[in-house]
Amino acid sequence: MTPSRIQEILAAVAEKSIGVVGDFCVDAYWELDVNPPELSIETGKPTLAVTKQRYTLGGAGNVAGNVAALGAGRVLAFGGYGDDLYGREMVKLLHDARVETDGMVKTDSEWETPVYAKPYLAKDEQNRIDFGRFNSMSAHFQRTLIDAVQGAIPLLDALIINQQLRHGIYAPDVVEALNRLSREYPSKIFLLDARDRILAFQQMIPKVNAVEAARIFGSSAIRKESVPLSDLRLFGELLYGRFQKPVFITRGSLGIFLFDGNVPSEIPAIAAIPPIDPVGAGDTTSATLACALAAGAPLREAGVLATFAAAVTVQKLKQTGTATPDEILGLIEKLPAGDAERG
Repeated sequence: MTPSRIQEILAAVAEKSIGVVGDFCVDAYWELDVNPPELSIETGKPTLAVTKQRYTLGGAGNVAGNVAALGAGRVLAFGGYGDDLYGREMVKLLHDARVETDGMVKTDSEWETPVYAKPYLAKDEQNRIDFGRFNSMSAHFQRTLIDAVQGAIPLLDALIINQQLRHGIYAPDVVEALNRLSREYPSKIFLLDARDRILAFQQMIPKVNAVEAARIFGSSAIRKESVPLSDLRLFGELLYGRFQKPVFITRGSLGIFLFDGNVPSEIPAIAAIPPIDPVGAGDTTSATLACALAAGAPLREAGVLATFAAAVTVQKLKQTGTATPDEILGLIEKLPAGDAERG
């Protein structure tokens, strides 16, 4: 796939409307003071002093941010947030990223905005602090969210379904509504990225990593790269049999395994020079696959473009990064001709 072909696909993406429904989160990064701590007057215990804080989109929010960074004409978010300071920050971050938030539901007091708070001491991440792990979705929240997605789906070229949390937005009625829409709009791209609920969905293009695929079918693996190719072929066939849609299985540094229902194929990754940070690369892959497919790219070209975009993201440290068209094309310019024109 030549650079000119990649430019052609990305130009087509700019004409598309992409929706993201899912578990929208905030990633919080807190840099802690490394000097001896002060003692709390109230408790006598050492305090933790934050010297710098920053907040980014996480979960489905990072997927939406990636879609926007790729230059999609419209990006529409469908999810929920709490009536709290992190919810307000999430909406601001979405607006800053050029993501439309009419489909984001401000929820009742029982819903905490999901946050992954990551304290850092020097360069070392400390124990993560999670918010929103025990959320419960009210019937009103479910109905409002379903109505928002149903109202927008005729306008969309693709919908990404992103499931991150065990206690997130995917109540049974929400899942059934999305499955019904995938049946009613077979010409639209429905790309599914579900961490542990994948088998609840139907008639969508599944994107799953190799470890998740192994777990679905009762196997086990620690690293994406350790899953044998023979197992990936089996997983691809089984997932295709369930969804009747092409299957993308990501393999970390080994790239992507693609099964289109007939022929399995491997799409190699771009070798990245350390240091790298793989956090968020899966979100970039999902966003790029959906955008490329919505733009009319064949399956393999979509997969190749996704590996280029992920190679940009992993070079961004301590953040769930994104990849812009300029960054992707800049990366390709630095690659040997064989790598740049594969696919």
